[in-house]
Amino acid sequence: MINQQQYDQLLKPLNQSRIAKRSGGGGKQLSYLEAWDVKAHLNRIFGFLNWSSDVIESTVVFEEQNEKGQWSVGWKVTLRLTIQDATYTEAAVGSSSLSQRGEAHDMAIKTAESDALKRAAINLGTQFGLSLYDDGSTRDVVGTTLDREQKPNETSVPLEPIVQAVAADTEGAGGWIESMKAAISDKNVTELLSIKAEMNSLDCNDWIYQGVTLGKWLDRAMATVGKE
Repeated sequence: MINQQQYDQLLKPLNQSRIAKRSGGGGKQLSYLEAWDVKAHLNRIFGFLNWSSDVIESTVVFEEQNEKGQWSVGWKVTLRLTIQDATYTEAAVGSSSLSQRGEAHDMAIKTAESDALKRAAINLGTQFGLSLYDDGSTRDVVGTTLDREQKPNETSVPLEPIVQAVAADTEGAGGWIESMKAAISDKNVTELLSIKAEMNSLDCNDWIYQGVTLGKWLDRAMATVGKE
C-alpha cells in the first residue's frame, strides 16, 4: 500500500521540465518522457529498493544486412514492472541500423526495454506520462481513486467559492479543477501560470464547472495562492 504522500504525488500535474519532444508524423511534435527520467521518478516516489523491472521474454524480430554492410535489427521485449504487490506487463519492439552487427543488436534491445518500461509505468498515471496521451497535456488525468478513503482529520483543499451549479459541467472541466487544487496545495504560482497558458492554448477558459467558468476559477486560485 502506498502512503498518503506518494498518493498525492501521483495525482499532481506533470512538471513541464520533465517532458522531451520529438518530431512525429505530419510535422507534429510528440511529447514523451525519457526512460532515465521514468527510472529516476520511480526512485523518487517509491524508493530505490521498492520497485523492479524484469525482462521476461526477448526475441529477435528481424535481422538483415544491406549491400553496404549496414545491419538492421529489431528486438521484441516483454517487461514486467513490479511495485510492492502490483505488477504491470508491457511489450515493445526496438530497432536499430548500424554498421556493427553486435552494436545494432545492443541498441535495438536497449530501445525495446526502455519503451516497454515506459509503457508499463504509464499505468501509474500522470507522473509517468499518461496525460501526454491527451494531446500532450500536463494536467492530471486521474483526479482521484475510489479505493482511497478520506480520514476524519483530512480535508480537501478548498477552491472558493463553491456555488450552486446553474449549468451542466463541461466534460473535462473537473480535471482542470483538480490541477488547480494541486497547485493551491503546493502554493505553486508557476504551475498555475502553466495551467493558464495551457487553457489559453486549448481555448477552454469558458468551460463550466459548478456554474462558473474555468477562467474565473483560475483567477480565484491565483488570488488564493497570492494571499498565502
